[in-house]
Amino acid sequence: MRWMTRLPAWLFALLTVSGMVGCSSLQTWSSLPSQTLTERSFYDNILIQGRFSVAYEQNNRPQSVQGRFQWQQQGQRIDIDLMSPLGQTMAKLAITSNLATIQQTGKDIKSAPNIAELTEQTLGWSLPVAGMRDWLQGFNRNSSNQRQIARPNENDQFDNEGWHIHYVSWQQNSVSAYPKRIDLTRTSPQLHQLSLRIIIDQWEPQ
Repeated sequence: MRWMTRLPAWLFALLTVSGMVGCSSLQTWSSLPSQTLTERSFYDNILIQGRFSVAYEQNNRPQSVQGRFQWQQQGQRIDIDLMSPLGQTMAKLAITSNLATIQQTGKDIKSAPNIAELTEQTLGWSLPVAGMRDWLQGFNRNSSNQRQIARPNENDQFDNEGWHIHYVSWQQNSVSAYPKRIDLTRTSPQLHQLSLRIIIDQWEPQ
């Protein structure tokens, strides 16, 4: 895939760490007012923009991709744009309750009922959109599948459907606290190891 950035493992790690250090004003739970921890709301309609880096395995070889993303959520519909670090479109994803589509630059649109499987087939790595709908806003699901707020030193790390989710840092606007950096690791023994790091730069409830 021409748009993928293939890097040696040591260089990918160095760039990733450098990118994280370059993000200013990271705030931890301890620096946030306690009121923001209990009053955060889940938004059905929201625009989230940021950066991502992925390390995965394809054809028994390590691969890596870095870029930017835009997450536009309107009710049950989610539109995701994946872009290169320079802003060139790599893929456009559209997800509804019963259908997912993806269009890569220069390729035909492909569709499937499950976006995680579709991205695995087309991009080479799985994007867990169903879980990210909660995780990007600082929520997770309990054993009864009820949405619950992530809390300091309690639910900042958890496992869900084969993924390990770690809220590394948080930030705050005039409305509430929300994630700044999230590390996702797929732990399923049946699938190749996959690590996804997300940095949120822009947060706009609509």
